[in-house]
Amino acid sequence: MPRRYRTLVALCLVFLLPVGLAWLTLQQGWFTTGVNNHGQWVTGQVAADSQWRLIVPQAANCAACSQAEPLLAQVILALGRDSSRVRQLFMPASAELEAGFVYIADPPGTLIMRYPLDGRLEQGALSSEPRQLELLQPDQIMAKALLSDVRRLLTYSRSG
Repeated sequence: MPRRYRTLVALCLVFLLPVGLAWLTLQQGWFTTGVNNHGQWVTGQVAADSQWRLIVPQAANCAACSQAEPLLAQVILALGRDSSRVRQLFMPASAELEAGFVYIADPPGTLIMRYPLDGRLEQGALSSEPRQLELLQPDQIMAKALLSDVRRLLTYSRSG
């Protein structure tokens, strides 16, 4: 191979090899993306307010709904100085607000995420600490996930 072609081939390899390796990594499933949020994304609207809200839809046959009040109070207390920006709200269940979940709503009234009160989160949620999670009750796992996401939302939010 002539010398001028070696330089061209080397230059092509320098730029194309990383792209090819990245494509191969994604195609083979060798790379898994990280989880930033722990709840389930939802869409919907509730009445606007001046604060962020943790909404618990109430239903007559929901035992977990009545146990959510002290858990949400602890989550709000754990927010520290940001606790004045969030309040808990109990509403009757409806088509948009399914009983058995805790919803996060922003000040304009947009529903953002929901968390099951029984603590069964989606696969991969809070997977960075599997040993510590074995010691927690299901409602504590949900509270930890909720607290993590509310903190992140309040950090990046200018409203409420």
